[in-house]
Amino acid sequence: MRPFKFKQFELYDHCSTMKIGTDGVTLGAYSSRNDFKLALDLGTGCGIIALMLAQKSGGKIIAIDVDLPSIEQTKSNFAKSKWSNRLSARNISAQQLLTEVGGVFDRIVSNPPFFTNSLKSLNERKMSARHNINLSLQELPAIVEGLLSPDGVFDIILPVDIAINFESKMYYAGLFIKEELVLYSVKEKPIRKIMSFSRHYNSNYNSGNLIIRKNTNHHTQEYINYTADFFLDLK
Repeated sequence: MRPFKFKQFELYDHCSTMKIGTDGVTLGAYSSRNDFKLALDLGTGCGIIALMLAQKSGGKIIAIDVDLPSIEQTKSNFAKSKWSNRLSARNISAQQLLTEVGGVFDRIVSNPPFFTNSLKSLNERKMSARHNINLSLQELPAIVEGLLSPDGVFDIILPVDIAINFESKMYYAGLFIKEELVLYSVKEKPIRKIMSFSRHYNSNYNSGNLIIRKNTNHHTQEYINYTADFFLDLK
C-alpha cells in the first residue's frame, strides 16, 4: 500500500474512518493561511489537516478523534513528519477534552461528519465517522465556545444547506462569522461552505468563492493555486 504524497509530507489513511479528500485538503489550505500558538484538529481522521497546519505554522497542534484505529494511524503519520515535536494525537472526545482544558486554543479546525439524515452504515466505525453520533452539530457550538481562547478562531467545512442553520446555532453560543469561502464543484453548483467564527461580531465579514473543477477530469487553475503549497502535481 502506497502513501499519499504531498510536497513536504506523506501519510496513510487506510485505517482511518475519514479518508483524505477534497473537503479536508481545502479546509487545511484555508486554515493554514494564519499562524497560531496552539491549534486543535477536532475529528482528525488520519491527521491530514493537522499536518497541513504544521507545514505552514510554528505552533503546536493537538489532534483528537474518538476512533482508536484512526488515532493510531495519525500518530504514525505524525511520527514520520518533520514536525513531530509539534504534533500530538489523542483518542478522546471533544466533550472529554473540555473537562480537562478550556479557553486555550487560538485555532480550532473541524471537517465533521454531516450525513445526518442518510441511511446509516452497518459498519459501526464508518457510521460514527459519517453521522453526528459522538458530537452532533447541535452540541458543537457550545463545545467550541468552551475550548476557544478569547481571540481564537474556529474553522469548519459544511454542506451549503447545513451551513446556514449551523451559523445560527453558533450565533446563540456567542460565536460570530468573520469570514466564509463558498466552494463550487463547477461554476454553477455550490457544494460546501468553509466558515470562520470568533467571539467578535462583524457585520461586514469577508465572503469569497472558489471553484474546484472546470470539468470532471481537471481542476481549475484557481484551485491549483490555492492548494499549491501542498500538492505535488494537481491537474
